[in-house]
Amino acid sequence: MARSATRDVINAVARFLAKLPDLRGRRILLALSGGPDSTALLHALATMRRRFHFSLAAAHLNHGLRAAESDRDEAFVRRLCAGMGIDLTVERAHGLEPDSSNLEARCRAARYGFLTALAERNGADYIATAHHADDQAETVMMRLLRGTGVTGLGAMAEVGPGRIIRPLLGVRRAAIMQYLAAIGAEFVEDSSNAWLTYDRNRVRHQLLPLLERDYAPGLTGRLVELAQEMREVDDLVGALAGKCLGECQNPDGSLEVAAVLRLHPALCSPLMRRYVASRVGDLLGFERNHFEAMRRLAREGPPNGRIVLPRGWIMKRRYGKMFLVSSERHYDAAPAFEIPLAVHGVTVVEAARTTFESALLPRDRISMPHDATQAVFDARKLGAGLSVRNFKPGDRIAPFGMSGRRKVKDVFIEHKIPSEARRRFPIVLLDGRVAWLPGLVRSNLAPVTAQTTEIVRLTATSGHCLEFNRRASV
Repeated sequence: MARSATRDVINAVARFLAKLPDLRGRRILLALSGGPDSTALLHALATMRRRFHFSLAAAHLNHGLRAAESDRDEAFVRRLCAGMGIDLTVERAHGLEPDSSNLEARCRAARYGFLTALAERNGADYIATAHHADDQAETVMMRLLRGTGVTGLGAMAEVGPGRIIRPLLGVRRAAIMQYLAAIGAEFVEDSSNAWLTYDRNRVRHQLLPLLERDYAPGLTGRLVELAQEMREVDDLVGALAGKCLGECQNPDGSLEVAAVLRLHPALCSPLMRRYVASRVGDLLGFERNHFEAMRRLAREGPPNGRIVLPRGWIMKRRYGKMFLVSSERHYDAAPAFEIPLAVHGVTVVEAARTTFESALLPRDRISMPHDATQAVFDARKLGAGLSVRNFKPGDRIAPFGMSGRRKVKDVFIEHKIPSEARRRFPIVLLDGRVAWLPGLVRSNLAPVTAQTTEIVRLTATSGHCLEFNRRASV
């Protein structure tokens, strides 16, 4: 029995290491707590060093949460590594209090921050953790209880994210304990693993044993198999979503809503995951409900909707486009401006990110505008001249060829001008009245007639705020 347990663990670790790229000359950093799982992995990896030609080091973070017991663990791993000739780095965590909120997550963040920084500093190619099959089953069960999708059910991978590797992920806890007994290895027990104040401990000590005993014998193994299957499905769907992202993303970085809606529904949320990861850099803090909300925004609207996301990010929809922005960038802020337009020359309206080119032309040079980026006015009817300012609520325009006036806001809505672009939109005025909305509507002010002898032709060139429509205008 002892020989079989030893062989099972050693063979599992060997099979895992054989799947990695050539380990010759590589360095593995082991997260060593001193508990049975990490101690078993330390012994197994030490046994594999010559066979796979890698170097091994260990790291221990003393969280300081269990007083004398935490110091006992540190002393134990120091003795263990010294006796085995393993390089060990020990650090103490700061700012963690036993009664602080979300303690488990904060401890995990501190631990992985420590390991990542140390691996970078010491040139470790891999960071090995001792997660095993029972940990995997517990993770799947907890995510089922909290509500998760395919990605969450995939739980932990053998490799990744980053430099993380999990050589024991296919090994049961019982086999690990048998292996330690077979090789006569000492280890320490973390008393907090028995505290039922933690959700994971209740799942481990109460829920899963109950289900295994009374409802579903062998459930732990099936949960592990489910995680593997879901990870494979997630890898496939993720690869398809990555390909689709290139087809749905515009050059300006926004998502084309119509293209997203053409996708199979199963690809929408994975595509949103890929999109967020590409813009933010990672998915830390983003959960399934966030991506489902993004999918609903694309499918159901509203056309000017927004979703507040973790870490100060906002997903906005502006009619046919969706884009991710940081709230710190104050996209909605727009300075007030009002400046005169040159009758002949160039006027740069920096606040509107727009340039106006004006030309004063005689009658024999009169020609109709070639698109909506141009407008012509009878020079004799300009009075005090033309000016440009940003949009103000209540602005109205009397469209050319129509009777009555329209709210400028209604024109913006009709032409699907995003709300943040409206605040910067350059409104061309004649004697205080709206004369032209570049790219949209020309008013009936100062029209060119048979009696016109001289015109002012305006050409508007848009910047980063919006692109003017290129339709016929007068």
